[in-house]
Amino acid sequence: NAPSKPLVKPAVVQIDITPDNAVLWNGERLPGREALEAKLSAAGKADPQPELHIKPNKDASYEPVAMVLAESQRLGLTKLGIVGSEQFVQ
Repeated sequence: NAPSKPLVKPAVVQIDITPDNAVLWNGERLPGREALEAKLSAAGKADPQPELHIKPNKDASYEPVAMVLAESQRLGLTKLGIVGSEQFVQ
């Protein structure tokens, strides 16, 4: 009987999209798409992969959100979700 692997809770990465469409990785403002790709690439190679919690500000445009989602998918990240959507409910 092989020993079972202990349950490891995946890390959570908070990705915020600010009203001026900047991308923050755990509170750190990323200078551009290349920095985001580097962070996502490293996260995709982690075992277990972290969960990505994408939280767009209600005043942010959709473009940076779509970019984060597309890059995450392209780099093989599977655990991601949009959080904070209650701010969009009127």
